[in-house]
Amino acid sequence: MHSPLISSCYPAPQIPGKFLFAVGFICLIFSLSTQSVWAMEKSQKQCFSALQAAHAKVFRLAGNHAAACLKKSQRSGADPESCLSSPTKALRKAQMHTEAVLANKCELLPEIGPNSSEAINATTNLLKQLFGDDLNSALATATDSAGEKCRNAAAQTLNQLQKLEFADYLRRSAKSLKKNRMESSEDLAACLETTSVALNKARNKAVAKLTKACEGVDLADALPGRCASAQNAEALAQCVVGEAHCGLSERLNLSDNLQVSGHTFQNGVASHYCGVKPESAFSIARQWNEENLAAIRIDTPRPPVHARNLFHLSAAMYDAWAAYDDIGKGYFVDERIVSDTPQQDREIAISFAAYRILAARYSSPLALGYATSQQRFAALMSRLGLDPAYTDSQANNPAAVGNRIAARILAAGMEDGSNQAGNYSDSGYQAVNKPLIVKEPDIFLTDASDPAYQLNPNRWQPLALDKTVTQNGIPLPDKIQTFIGSQWGAVSPFASQNAGEELNKQDYGRPPLLGTDSDSEYKRQALQVVRMSGYLSPDDDTTIDISPAALGNNALGSNDGHGYAKNPVTGQAYAPQIVKRGDFGRVLAEYWADGPTSETPPGHWNLIANQVADTAGFTHRFAGQGPSLDRLEWDVKTYFALNGATHDAAIASWGAKRIYDSARPITMIRYMAKLGQSSDATLPSYHPQGIPLEDGLVELISAESAASGQRHAHLLTAQAGGTIGDIAILAWPGSPDDIHNQYSGVRWVLGKAWVPYQRKTFVTPAFPGYCSGHSTFSRSAAEVLTAITGSPYFPGGFAETVFAKNSYLIHEQGPSENIRLQWAGYYDMSDQAGQSRLWGGIHIETDDFAGRLAGSVIGKAAFRKAQSYFDGSAQ
Repeated sequence: MHSPLISSCYPAPQIPGKFLFAVGFICLIFSLSTQSVWAMEKSQKQCFSALQAAHAKVFRLAGNHAAACLKKSQRSGADPESCLSSPTKALRKAQMHTEAVLANKCELLPEIGPNSSEAINATTNLLKQLFGDDLNSALATATDSAGEKCRNAAAQTLNQLQKLEFADYLRRSAKSLKKNRMESSEDLAACLETTSVALNKARNKAVAKLTKACEGVDLADALPGRCASAQNAEALAQCVVGEAHCGLSERLNLSDNLQVSGHTFQNGVASHYCGVKPESAFSIARQWNEENLAAIRIDTPRPPVHARNLFHLSAAMYDAWAAYDDIGKGYFVDERIVSDTPQQDREIAISFAAYRILAARYSSPLALGYATSQQRFAALMSRLGLDPAYTDSQANNPAAVGNRIAARILAAGMEDGSNQAGNYSDSGYQAVNKPLIVKEPDIFLTDASDPAYQLNPNRWQPLALDKTVTQNGIPLPDKIQTFIGSQWGAVSPFASQNAGEELNKQDYGRPPLLGTDSDSEYKRQALQVVRMSGYLSPDDDTTIDISPAALGNNALGSNDGHGYAKNPVTGQAYAPQIVKRGDFGRVLAEYWADGPTSETPPGHWNLIANQVADTAGFTHRFAGQGPSLDRLEWDVKTYFALNGATHDAAIASWGAKRIYDSARPITMIRYMAKLGQSSDATLPSYHPQGIPLEDGLVELISAESAASGQRHAHLLTAQAGGTIGDIAILAWPGSPDDIHNQYSGVRWVLGKAWVPYQRKTFVTPAFPGYCSGHSTFSRSAAEVLTAITGSPYFPGGFAETVFAKNSYLIHEQGPSENIRLQWAGYYDMSDQAGQSRLWGGIHIETDDFAGRLAGSVIGKAAFRKAQSYFDGSAQ
């Protein structure tokens, strides 16, 4: 009945059941007292041995006392609660002994096993398992002699089986300890979940005996507890057997710090579920999607990797759903399983497929925070009443179907070009530029130790940081960036033959290059980023309307829109929202940065899709037509199409990043400012590749401007490192010392020391600029949501997110007032995602526009591909 675990626990000797408890107890004591077990102090070993012995005695006496209280309440009408709260002299003595053991023999507590007298001394819950929490009322219910006989037999059976199983557990753990095979709580838990032939025989015998004792009894009246819904005596007996394991598991979870569900499984599914199965308002696909997003939040933010994981999870769930559908075709695995309960079976298959994918992908060394993620995945399986230890992939039961689908996808993932086996690394890329030392107020164009080296302002430059922290706040050991996902253009796509190469072939615009015929565009776009950096202050009183009445409605690949005269869904006018431009820019940059505890851009669009589906009144009609789909079908199909699109977006964008290897704004701006100004050859510091001058934004430091009390004076200090003739830029200067209570505003900084609006431990993502991943991800996702909902607009033509005054920003205090980002449609939202990267100082306009154009093609292709699987026409 209980799935065996592959563990350090040894099989128990096959001896008669009536000797199990005594032999287990004796075996435990002698083995622990004479054998070195694991790397603990001798006193810890003695403590473990003594506590287990004390627990064995308390457990036996408490069970006997509970059974006796039941008999007393039936014979004399005694109050069962009072009886249970008045332990026998022997039980009190045993409980006092437990406390004495902890006081006298446990100066150093064991690392695993029992360590709390309260948990060990707790009285057994077997009566409440059988009769519910209100024992007095339950046992006051009149029953005839047959009912009383059934009650007593059930209590005796529960008590007997728990004793036998506890003895089995003690003996197994003792033998494993003796052989030095017990190193963790997981090893100890395996000793409970692995059962002997003798124990199984005892259970079978108990079922037969209890069935006979309860035949013909009104079971709901006789046993109104956890087995009250049993339809007949045999079902009751099976329930009592299951509850025996539940009760012991519950007790040992507390006393021995185990983490076992206690469910009884058959073919991976709980035939007896411990406790009350929690209900969820979400579909099973949504629940696993949420687990994936939670795992991303505590992992390294590698967007291509997470896009791939989201897609493979979505494909696994879709294939499991389609296996029980008459029309849809599976993507990785196309099967047809005949079932009398297709909805129930597909949910089981989905869960096993999802669990296997996530457990593999968020494991060591593939993911940070993997221990927490693994616990979450296992906990969801437990809540669902499913057994993670069930690994059969050959049968046609739903658990095996899910395992089979996951196995196929995991195998394909080892050969898809991602180099998962090497933790997604790529040794084939070498940056042409030497690292930029961010903390230096300078950029080095040459290297005295390498006479041939000359910094290339058109190519990506890795950053060297004193401390490296990822965009979602995770510290990393290396201080010099390496190109994350440089091989990703060659990863197997969903809907495109080769998404990276296809992007290269399209005329989406190319990154401008300094010193070429696109020199002026390079300078213009770099200056645009500088100008936006100079707006990032709440002290600037410039206000703008950021409602859909003024923003959005852009043509594809542009920012030419001026909003909507009326809500395109309701026909009503949008209310204006006038806010400070500096607050808008800061909020936009941080919201779409997908910062601390974020889901990265692909996951962010899963959140958006979920919010759309949860909107009150939204009808889940595919492409806006036909009948409303149930939430499971809607979620499965949405995730499959959406994450197929973002997976291809990652391949296309990162393929372009590798092909073009284009510079980020920090290199572009510092490089030009280092060379000087390119506006006027008659002025100092002229260089044809220098940065253009603009009064009040980009200026030359002169003797007059650097005089005491003047705007550039602070730039000539030894700490600042500036000199007369250097370039000064009005910009955000970096985070203040107290990011919670201060803001930096904008001020004059050295151009060769300019930094983007980012963490000083992050500064710029660890990969080239062109084209923007945010823009490509976001537009591809917007195309899918438009297609699958049948409208480019959010339900009601409106969506918003609120950012509270002085409590949202991470880089500094802010915003200075409540800000509401608002959108009429998916395209408006995706456009702002791209724009945010310019506000954040880490992309230029071409990166953004090219990503939007590519994302549109990718998203439409992904939806068409997904639809061909939904309608069965896929080849």
